[in-house]
Amino acid sequence: MANKRPRSIAALLKILQPFEAFVRVEALGGTLLIIASVIALIWANSEASASYVALWERPFTLGLEGAALQKPLILWINDLLMAVFFLLVGLEIKRELLVGELNTAQKAILPALAAVGGMVVPALIYYAVAHEGPAASGWGVPMATDIAFAIGVMRLLGNRVPNSLVVFLTALAIIDDLGAILVIAIFYSGALKTTALLWAAVFIAVLVVMNRFGIRRPALYLFAGIPLWVAILKSGIHATIAGVIVGFCVPATSQFSLASILADAKQLLGVASNKTAPKETVEASLRALEKRFDDAESPLSNLEHALHPYVAYAIVPIFALANAGVVLLGASPALLLEPVSLGVILGLTLGKPIGVVGISVLTVKMGWAKLPAGVTMRHLVGAGLLAGIGFTMSLFVAGLGFEVGSIYHTEAKVGILAASVIAGLAGLLVLRSAKPVVAAETSAPASLQTSP
Repeated sequence: MANKRPRSIAALLKILQPFEAFVRVEALGGTLLIIASVIALIWANSEASASYVALWERPFTLGLEGAALQKPLILWINDLLMAVFFLLVGLEIKRELLVGELNTAQKAILPALAAVGGMVVPALIYYAVAHEGPAASGWGVPMATDIAFAIGVMRLLGNRVPNSLVVFLTALAIIDDLGAILVIAIFYSGALKTTALLWAAVFIAVLVVMNRFGIRRPALYLFAGIPLWVAILKSGIHATIAGVIVGFCVPATSQFSLASILADAKQLLGVASNKTAPKETVEASLRALEKRFDDAESPLSNLEHALHPYVAYAIVPIFALANAGVVLLGASPALLLEPVSLGVILGLTLGKPIGVVGISVLTVKMGWAKLPAGVTMRHLVGAGLLAGIGFTMSLFVAGLGFEVGSIYHTEAKVGILAASVIAGLAGLLVLRSAKPVVAAETSAPASLQTSP
């Protein structure tokens, strides 16, 4: 009996505090991401660098004879494992649009417009620097924000960062992800194949019908997503888009109303707290209570909670380990001034804060929105700088925009690494100089004030 109550409480907290759980996982995931990236850089520049390249180029086959797929390991990571990453992104976007920080126009307008500014301005700056020849195809590289890194930096600052700023940057990054998904689907896909697209449409229709008929087991959506992934892979659209589609199709509402669950919970707690009740009855009541708390979660929420640790602690670090390794030994500092590298660096370190802060200030000045409670101009600048940590999504887009292993791809990775370090340190220093947040300030009306 004693070991059941904490599990029930944990289930209740999981329902009531999804954002806090999200932030905790992302913060630790950001630490693992940094570790994996450092290992990749050391490995790629060590005497064992040949083994680094050989490992990711090693071919692997999945499937049965006659219906198998063979790809180098790095493509299994970038196409299959990252499809799971994009599945989580799809779930997060749908949750935020329906019940989260983007579920009303009033809440969504500031992070949405800031995100648009933070995508358009970096892309324009990149294109202004690297608009000639194959280099021009990297314009999508500096558009995204790595939320794990950004939250990790914010968590280092403790009470100097109001929670409302974390919410704002998270919402902005989720919209960034949506923009990146559209960019990948529209601009970074190959020649389209009609037959595969028709099969993909069939599998999408199956997922939609499952949703409309109230099928609530997340595992069934994952199972239906497997042939969709294969069809999209064969269609010429990047296979990771399949993950987003599956995420959008998973039901987002609970089968039972919260009022009925709480009423049942009250009754079950009454039974469990009855000192005269037999031990078996009390244990059965606690098990039933835990089950009712589980019932309060939607299939989307259940799947998101289940996937998030695996994505943050395993998939994204593995992706970084496979993609962040770039040979720097013997490289000239002038590599940073090559059009692709310079475009990425300027896009992320200047374009992101200019776009995010500039559009946010304009939105507030126009009276369309207010800054989140407790957020000052200094906080906003710090968040804009941290939005320039593109890392995971930027590396991913770089692998689509340029031939893997080409000089342009290497320059893009160097630019991403340099920009992420610069943006992270700059954001850390700006937010570190803000005064600690106190309760009175976090509840104060938001305005464009300057933090002392």
